Amino acid sequence: MSREPGNRNWGFKKRAGAAAGAIALLALAVTLFVWAAGQWVSSPPAPRLDPELGVPIGEPLRSAAVDTPLVMDGVVEAAWEQAPVLIAPLHYGLHGDEPAGGIELRSLHDNENVYFLARWPAATSGSEPEVWRNLLTVHWRLVDQGQVSGTSTGSEGLACTVGCHTATADGQGRLVGIRAETIPPGLDDDMPSGGGWLAGEWLLEWSRPRVSASPYDQNLTDLAQNYRFFVKLFLGLDDRPDPASDVHELRLER
Repeated sequence: MSREPGNRNWGFKKRAGAAAGAIALLALAVTLFVWAAGQWVSSPPAPRLDPELGVPIGEPLRSAAVDTPLVMDGVVEAAWEQAPVLIAPLHYGLHGDEPAGGIELRSLHDNENVYFLARWPAATSGSEPEVWRNLLTVHWRLVDQGQVSGTSTGSEGLACTVGCHTATADGQGRLVGIRAETIPPGLDDDMPSGGGWLAGEWLLEWSRPRVSASPYDQNLTDLAQNYRFFVKLFLGLDDRPDPASDVHELRLER
């Protein structure tokens, strides 16, 4: 009796088993490749860091160009709809990582001025009605540090690397003013501003000239330059530092 048919069947089964194993290995390899590709795609790139402060540089604040000057009275004009919105995350302390909410920022500019709008939630308007307090500061990282004048300041050398826009308010939610400040004190002037606290929200708007009157301040004239800044809110908490943002960049668009 011949055993060839059985042998042929056994050989067929052997080849079929080898093919199935190869297919299973191929499927496993494809699965691992897809998983690895997904892991690679989902890993975000490392953030850029401000070389002086050592904190991340976040999304830019893009300032749209307008032809008509805005009035800084705390009333949000229709022109602000042209301004891209930046929601800047806040954390307790400039180098902290505990989330502290966020602040909405917008900017517009024309040939003479740059305009800013900021708003953020707050459960109350502040403290005692007649007590003035610092509310918000925008710290500008100066591109050119300038030189200290010995005549005006009694010292020589580089100026401070920061120029500030500081908002002051009273305890009833009324904006007292927003000042431009530099160190040395070559500039300490009120800027056109408006706004205040209403129904659980602070809303401020202000403007500054693109060319500053102070040699220690930052001019905002170069469309190719990114102007770095960060924002700080003054809460006066006992157990935490005041909230601050990462560093962001103002970009003047055409």
